[in-house]
Order: sequence, then structure tokens, then C-alpha cells
Amino acid sequence: MLTMKRRSMICLLVLLTIGLLSVKLTPRDKLEEVCNDKIPLSICANKTQHRLEENALENEDKKHVVREAKRIAIYYGMVMVTFINKAFVPFLTNWMCHTDKMVNYSQVLVLVTDKSVYRDISAQYPSLTVVYISVFEEMNGRQKYCTAGFMRIGIYRTRVVNWLIQENIPVFLFELDALWVSNPMSFVTSKKEYDLTIIPTYEKSFEAAIGFYYMRNTTRMKLLWAELVYRLDALDTTFSCLHNEDLVRSNHNDQIQLMELILEHYRNIVIYFLPLNRFLDGKWYKNPNTEQLKNAFILNFNFIIGIQEKIKRAKRFGHWFVADDHVTCVRPSVEMTLRNQIKNNNKNSGSIK
Repeated sequence: MLTMKRRSMICLLVLLTIGLLSVKLTPRDKLEEVCNDKIPLSICANKTQHRLEENALENEDKKHVVREAKRIAIYYGMVMVTFINKAFVPFLTNWMCHTDKMVNYSQVLVLVTDKSVYRDISAQYPSLTVVYISVFEEMNGRQKYCTAGFMRIGIYRTRVVNWLIQENIPVFLFELDALWVSNPMSFVTSKKEYDLTIIPTYEKSFEAAIGFYYMRNTTRMKLLWAELVYRLDALDTTFSCLHNEDLVRSNHNDQIQLMELILEHYRNIVIYFLPLNRFLDGKWYKNPNTEQLKNAFILNFNFIIGIQEKIKRAKRFGHWFVADDHVTCVRPSVEMTLRNQIKNNNKNSGSIK
């Protein structure tokens, strides 16, 4: 009885904390409008299937990924993991250009779905550990939100992370389409009493951004993630006959499936929700606050649809550090960019510093 009361109090405190740290948000900024919530769940019954089946190639991929992750974890106690396809290469370049003084790249495992990209990145960034994932090469195009291809990327990414956590490797997963103001590593990994440390996406209860999290190799974490893979595989079966560009329902993705497990308190998982005022999302660009950004760890480039649109917005705010040749890094540093933005804000407001 005491345990149930304590759990309820913890849940209430988490909800209150998220509410205090969050800014007022709008419901998903109408992203559901690009989805197809009327698609019948029986659409793929008795039709040709294109499921992400386990096969010999995937087993080879698993062997290579786990081997390299273990090698990193031996030295650092965990592994930083990110995924890129061909369309996401510019974000890797931008991230490398502005984190060179804050990140130890020996901790980073980059999982690539294109053989030519694998060769280029391995040559250009020898400090990174890069692994080519062969069975996912069909996902190299720009997968739009709410398409079957977008859904499958989330499913496969979750499956790959499961390879690692089941091998007792703690995982810090992050996405490259973001500005890192300062290194979040020590803050994110310091919550030792929690199984999962993750960013909440909205004020509403327990929805988490599945593109940025740190998971410890606890029994609870392993059981929850294995169940998430199981549920996502069932979702993949439901829409197995669809082409990557076909639209699916707005709630059929890895993020929503994880939220449902969290709401179920599956296996009594213990979660720490990162503060939204330190881990900013793309809504910051609608009402820019330079002082808030100065005190943040990261600013995500989300809440805008399209890779080129993300890049244009980042350039407009001075958050893009790559020259037009798509290779050369452009200075100033992140610190200089923030100082210039503060100076401009002060000049516009008439204040003197």
C-alpha cells in the first residue's frame, strides 16, 4: 500500500515538474493533418508484405554493431549512438563543426544506411566509429512524417538499440538535427536512480521524444525495450503492404508506443524527464529567447517539416556552421554565435552592457 501511494506521489511530482518547466504549447502544431488516420487496420490483410524481417543480413549487421558498441563501452561505460541516412549527412557535418571542442568523438557510434555515405564519413571523420547497416538501405531517401517509411525507420532504430541494451550496454541515443550549446552528457547520465532519462515533448502526461534518451542496462529497462520492439513489430505487420511513401495514422510510431508503455508503468520502469528549459525544442524559433538558449544544453531543429526547411531556419538564426561546399566548417563557434545574438538583442532593446 505504501508503495502505491509513493508511486502516485512520484507521478504527480513528475507531472507538476514538467508543467512548471514547459512553455505553453499548441497540440502538435497540426502535424496530424499530414497523416491518414482513416486508414483501415485491415488494409494489408492477405496482401504482399514488406516487413522488416530478421534475416542473415540483419544478423551480420547485429554482429558488427554490437562488436563496435562493446569496444566503446569497455573504455567509456556507455556508447553514444546516432543514425543517419543519405539525406541526413548535412546534419552530421553541422554537428561535427560545432561540437569539436565539447564532445569526445571516440564515444560516438554512427550507424549508416548507405554504403557510399559510410565510405565518405569514415574517411572524413576518422575519430568516429562508423558502421554500415545493409538491410536498411531502402530508407536512404527523405522519409516524411507519418509515412510508412518514417514509421519503419523508428521501428528499425528501436530494434537496433535493443541489440545493445540486451548485451548490457548503456545507450545514449541522440539525433543530429540539433544545436548543442553545451555538452549534455554529464547531466543526462548523472540520474543514476533512473532506468531511462528522456526529453518530454509536451505538457501532457508522459509523452517522450524518442530521438534523445539515455538508458541504463537495468533489468527493467531491458524488459520494457523488448516489449516495445514486440509491439512495433506488430505495428509493422499491420501496414506491411504499404510503400514507404504511403501515409499511416498519426499514433502509429515508436514515440506513441513508448508513451503507452510509460503510462502502463510497464515493469515499474523509473523515468527521469529532462527539463524543457534546458533541452529546447524547435518551437523556440517562433519566440526566440537568447538568454534561455544561453542556459540550454541543446536546441532541437524539430517542429518544422522538411530537411531543407530545417537547414534554412538554422542558417537564418546563425545555427548552421557549414559552408556552401557542404564540407568546410564555418566559424564563429557556438559561443561566439550566442554572444553576437545577445549583443544584437541588447542593441535592439536599447540596453547597454
